Amino acid sequence: METTEKQMNETEGFEIIQKMINTVKAEIDDSSFYNLLWGWLVFIASLGNYALLMSGYEHPYITWWLMPVGGIVTGIYASKHERHKKVKTYLDELMKYVLIAFGVSLCMVLLFQSKLQMNTYPMVMMVYGIWLFISGGTIRFKPLMIGGIINWILAMAAFFVSFDQQLLLLALAVLLGYIIPSYLFKKKFANHV
Repeated sequence: METTEKQMNETEGFEIIQKMINTVKAEIDDSSFYNLLWGWLVFIASLGNYALLMSGYEHPYITWWLMPVGGIVTGIYASKHERHKKVKTYLDELMKYVLIAFGVSLCMVLLFQSKLQMNTYPMVMMVYGIWLFISGGTIRFKPLMIGGIINWILAMAAFFVSFDQQLLLLALAVLLGYIIPSYLFKKKFANHV
């Protein structure tokens, strides 16, 4: 009788642990949505801005109007996601504060781009690098950490090139830092579920 009860408790314990692991994996997988959304938006806006700039279009920056659209999609997705969330983990709390710090830093860079001028995109890539490196380290996913390092390297290079070349470096930074690592993560996640 004791052995059967002990086996049931162990089985129940393993089931609870497995459910918790699956919940954390789903949370992390859901966060790749944001990286892919913003990665693709910035990638398209950067290359679009570059193409319009090279064609002589009067308002080549118009492609950046994709960002408010991304903000709306992010808000809708986040509100739906929060409603269905049952448990808040320490990882959730940590990433919330890292995301706040990232968002405030990015907003400051963008708000003061008139002061930063040619240094705006290098600073954006530097802030991206911080976010990617910390989030990759937190979830122990090296491609995101490497993406952060790549963003830092491209940020340094961007200080020495023209504005149009900075747009290309920014597109490359989000491709290598956000888009590719997020697809790798989704693939890894799909293989472990």
